[in-house]
Amino acid sequence: MTKFKLLILLLFSTLGSNLVYSQNPKSYFLENEVGLSIPAEGKSSLDVGVGSRGMLQETFDGEKIFGYQHEHLELNLFTNYATSKSTIFSLGLRYRFTDIFDSSETDEFRIIEQLELEPVNLSFSHRFRLEQRFRENIIHRIRYELAYSAPINQYLSFGIETEALYAISSQLKPEAEQRFSIGLENSSLKNIELELGFEYRMEDYAGDLAHEFFIVTGINYALQSKQF
Repeated sequence: MTKFKLLILLLFSTLGSNLVYSQNPKSYFLENEVGLSIPAEGKSSLDVGVGSRGMLQETFDGEKIFGYQHEHLELNLFTNYATSKSTIFSLGLRYRFTDIFDSSETDEFRIIEQLELEPVNLSFSHRFRLEQRFRENIIHRIRYELAYSAPINQYLSFGIETEALYAISSQLKPEAEQRFSIGLENSSLKNIELELGFEYRMEDYAGDLAHEFFIVTGINYALQSKQF
């Protein structure tokens, strides 16, 4: 429980120390995803999904500078292999369609290597990611996420997460980012998980800081429970 309190303290202290700077741009987004989990042979599985993101508005120095605009539509495919109940290796592919919403933007293809550690009988989990993002420039990102979850009742659970990202490119300056999120999961429907979350992102906080806020919704259908 001490680690949980530390995450809560970190979240609110970060929000409090950064939101006072009104001259940094603030963007507000709505993000949705629909996923399907498909068991494969042995300890393997597939996750496929469709997601979308729209920017509700952007403000600078307290004034609105942009209204609603759709950001992208994306397709995701992850191949997972569980070496145990607590260790999962994944390889992911992601394609984002952005050009159809803004001709000045370039579609993005992404390769993702991932390791998830979910210790049995513990509420904390860890996720490590390496990403290669192919668009105007090739961007390499390193990501680490620490998450805490706890049941509220038989069907509802609460989660809080923080994730650190670091991006490098041969043609762009390195960027550091930190994300904080809280959310609820509902599993009252058979094989279906419903999610509602709120996320805050500190974009490029070591350089040109920008604040981003997300409302996140998701629905995932599992064809059957994974067997180990």
